[in-house]
Amino acid sequence: VIITTLTMKTTAFTLLLLSSATAFQIAPSASRIRSSALEATDRRQFVAQGILAVTAAGVGVAPQVASAAVRGETYVPKFQDLKMIYQLGASLDNLSAKLSDEATVEAGLEGVRMFNRDPNFYTGYAKNFISKSILRRADEDPRVGYIRSASTLIGSIDSLLAGGAGLVGKEASQEAVKRVGKAQAFIAKFLAESGVEGNSDIDAFVKKHPM
Repeated sequence: VIITTLTMKTTAFTLLLLSSATAFQIAPSASRIRSSALEATDRRQFVAQGILAVTAAGVGVAPQVASAAVRGETYVPKFQDLKMIYQLGASLDNLSAKLSDEATVEAGLEGVRMFNRDPNFYTGYAKNFISKSILRRADEDPRVGYIRSASTLIGSIDSLLAGGAGLVGKEASQEAVKRVGKAQAFIAKFLAESGVEGNSDIDAFVKKHPM
């Protein structure tokens, strides 16, 4: 079985998050070298997985714009099309726990720094999801703004813990945890207004993280 570069990169970050093991990659053979455009997509996916606490067998899929056949009024919102945003929100519980413990703050920051390599990834993912039903100016939809705000909060934690807000030590950690909570509330608001119905995971997350 040929293991794709995307699968290896995602698995590497899974190991980093679940066991703090050093991430590794296997270079593809010459016959498996991808085009530059596809490699760019893989790199974006690799960075995005830095903050996710996924299962060892889970493999994320880079966001894609829906085909014309399933856009507009014919599109029915599905969990599969926004699950990476749900996974991000759920993984923030783990980040919050790490930031709350002085012994694991640096491990939490490692994930934030990975996130900051492509801080607009999830905003773009949200826009692509919204563009399946909103054919014009999807980037102006307030739901995209929720994920943009969540991403800004997550990304700001690195500078916060470096003293950027004039806070240090325990006070800085407490503020970081608050920002994580606010980010989760924005993600919950996005999920609540996504149009996906009857999903117990979304319902539980929304209930747990009110705005």
